Amino acid sequence: MSILSVSALLAALVAVPVPAHAGLTPAEPTQSPSTSPSTQPEADEESAISDVVLQVGADESARNLSWMSENSGEGEVRWAKTSELEGSALPEDAHSAETSDSGLSTDLKRHYNHASMTGLEPDTEYSYQVGSEEDGYSAVAQFDTGGSGGDSEFLVFGDPQVGAGGGQPDDATGWDRTLNSGLETAQDPRFFFSLGDQVNSAGDQGQYEQYLAPEATQEVPQATTIGNHDVASKSYEQHFNRPNVSSDHGEGGLVASGGDYWFIDSGVLFININSNDSDTDEHAEFIDEVVAEHGDEARWTVLGFHHSIYSTATHNSDLDVKRLREAIPPVAARNDIDLVVSGHDHIYNRTFLMDAEGKKVESSDAGLEQEKEEGQTMYLTLTSSSGSKFYDYVPGLDWEAKSVHNDIPAFTRVRVSDEALRATTYEVPAEGAQQAEAQAASEKIDDVEITRSGDDAPEPGTDAGADADAEDAAASSDGSSADADSASADADGASAEADSVSAEADGASPEADGTDSSDGSNSADAGTSSDGAESDSDSDSDSERADSDAATAGTTDNDGTTEAEGTTDNDGTTESDGADANAASAAPADSGTTSANSDSAADGGDLPRTGTQLGLPIGLGAGAVIIGAVLLLVSKRRRSLR
Repeated sequence: MSILSVSALLAALVAVPVPAHAGLTPAEPTQSPSTSPSTQPEADEESAISDVVLQVGADESARNLSWMSENSGEGEVRWAKTSELEGSALPEDAHSAETSDSGLSTDLKRHYNHASMTGLEPDTEYSYQVGSEEDGYSAVAQFDTGGSGGDSEFLVFGDPQVGAGGGQPDDATGWDRTLNSGLETAQDPRFFFSLGDQVNSAGDQGQYEQYLAPEATQEVPQATTIGNHDVASKSYEQHFNRPNVSSDHGEGGLVASGGDYWFIDSGVLFININSNDSDTDEHAEFIDEVVAEHGDEARWTVLGFHHSIYSTATHNSDLDVKRLREAIPPVAARNDIDLVVSGHDHIYNRTFLMDAEGKKVESSDAGLEQEKEEGQTMYLTLTSSSGSKFYDYVPGLDWEAKSVHNDIPAFTRVRVSDEALRATTYEVPAEGAQQAEAQAASEKIDDVEITRSGDDAPEPGTDAGADADAEDAAASSDGSSADADSASADADGASAEADSVSAEADGASPEADGTDSSDGSNSADAGTSSDGAESDSDSDSDSERADSDAATAGTTDNDGTTEAEGTTDNDGTTESDGADANAASAAPADSGTTSANSDSAADGGDLPRTGTQLGLPIGLGAGAVIIGAVLLLVSKRRRSLR
């Protein structure tokens, strides 16, 4: 067995993926329900099925689903290849899987349902529907799994916050326009990523219906991050069936949503943390564990959370943001996070490459090409994707490489290859129209490409050590190492090949040749700050810690409207974010100081990507030493026989 084969086998044994739901496997083909698909009700205002959401799965072979039903939970998802449809209906032998979770919705009128489609093939179009005999079935919808491996792309959107505009402007239409513009701009994106505050009021089912109204939410998988406007109700958890959710990190509470989670897609490891939970040690532990267990399965690592720590708008001086800004950079550095994406501040901003201490990397600039050393990270802040709410620009911050503050909705297109992550950001001007069909063409406002310094990393799953050894051996001055490795790997000392190696190696050595700056004044002990015209400080975001599980109804935003869910924003809507006003705790030092746990990441450039990566190079090195010793003995023996 060759070194490459052995290495591939070892990598497969180490990198076993964790399923999204234990025990959930593709069901054997079953007969269709007693209600024939051809007679199942279309999804309309009278349907018993609503709020169907297609989402990412734990890996590329799975897709998760959520939906609401009127009569009961415990329904199912049915799916088949679109090529197998019988007219417009699923075939009788379509695959099916029962709900993995269901229960009474927070509105006490409907039931939520979660299920997963697994065992999906790449480059294949599938059709699916959800429901039950009691509720009927949703209309058949289609999605494409896309290619496996190779180049790909995904879309990122900042806060849709449907409901924040109160209809003036119509943020539901703005969200639909921006989402569709992104899908038209990108080339078959694998999924889209919404960075929190999907809705303005955590428990408002009407706002969720508006957020989920675009057809794309049933046809293109999405991943979501929980924002401070989502956290105060279980509605977020009920509407979004996220993969690999931790029950111990970033979890919600009795009436609050939460849970850190992760997934892998297109060679990228995506990690999402609930930044409303102020326990940064918990988040750090989660990130460390996920990267240690799954980092070797991915080429790039992207971290997402709602509260931007390097914004150029007014939330950058909030106490909860300062705590995150102190805690995240060391964790990102020691885990070699390549890109961090966040929202919350309704402004677009890109940082320089940042180090483990949260400081600008000296060689980094505002240009297109950014070559990163290990342990360096870039941070993007995404602005509103609906256009109903923006924040004032704060100039002069040390981390700002590029900031755009035109008060226009935007999205970011991220293209992924083995060599680079390229993030291109576009604005979507409304041009006076608030109609989705009058969609304006997107306009590019920023572009950045992240590559790795001295990038010779292979694709995930390939043998980096074997490839590197072959190249080094060919350039070696003794001229014998490459032949010796090749011969000894297959020959077991066979005389013909040993003769050839010995002749080349005469007189050759047996040894190988080769070998924080100020972030602005804090506006209040509670972490609030003025944003000028809107004066929206989102003070509820200062603490969304789930230990405040009591279902308190409504603190008030400064625009005067009160909502049943109730934390306080200065824009006037009230939501029960579960905030416990932890601003009473002592504020940390500004971003220039280093977190206590950063001593293990003092120099991000020298940090290993993951601990498990060390095993393969050590094993290959030991094997090379043994092979070299055997060849040296063979060579000496032949000389002694002459």
